[in-house]
Amino acid sequence: MGARMKIEYEVIQKVDFNDSHRSMFSGMLRKQGRVKGDLNTKVDRCKLICIAKVEGVTVSIGAIKQKTQSVFTNKKAGILELSSEYEWELGYLYTDENYGGRRIASTIASMLIESYGNHNLMASTEVEVNPAMVKILENHGFRKIGKPWKSNIHENFLGLFLKSK
Repeated sequence: MGARMKIEYEVIQKVDFNDSHRSMFSGMLRKQGRVKGDLNTKVDRCKLICIAKVEGVTVSIGAIKQKTQSVFTNKKAGILELSSEYEWELGYLYTDENYGGRRIASTIASMLIESYGNHNLMASTEVEVNPAMVKILENHGFRKIGKPWKSNIHENFLGLFLKSK
C-alpha cells in the first residue's frame, strides 16, 4: 500500500440510525466475536455510533451505548455506589485487523467523546490481552477503578474504566 489511504469517519446520532447502519454494525460485531445476544439490536442501544470506512468499506466502529449495569456489581468491579453517576458507556470499539495500527479506534473514541460532550462516561475492556484499548482509554482521560473480573464470554479478565466530567 504505497499511497496513503483515505479514512472517512462519520458520527451518527440515534435518530438517524437506519437498517444499513444496523446491518453494517452487527456485521462488524460478528467479525469481532466478543459480543453476545442479538447483534442486530445492539445499535439501537446506542446514543451515537461512529463508522470508519476506506474506499466505502467499513473498517472500524465504535459507540456510546447504554451502560452495562452489571459491571459495577460486587461480582465484577465492586463499586456499585458509583453506578448511578454513569449512564452511558464508550464501547463496541472494533477495527478490522487488516487496518490496525493506524489510530482508527483512537480517532473514533475522540470523535464519540467530543460528540457526547462533557459528561461522565464509562468503559470496560480486557485488561491484559488488549493493552492498545487500555492505552486509548487512558489517553482519553479514563482511569481504571475497582477490581478486575473474568469475562463470561471468554477467559480473559475485564476492567472498568471511568471518565468523570
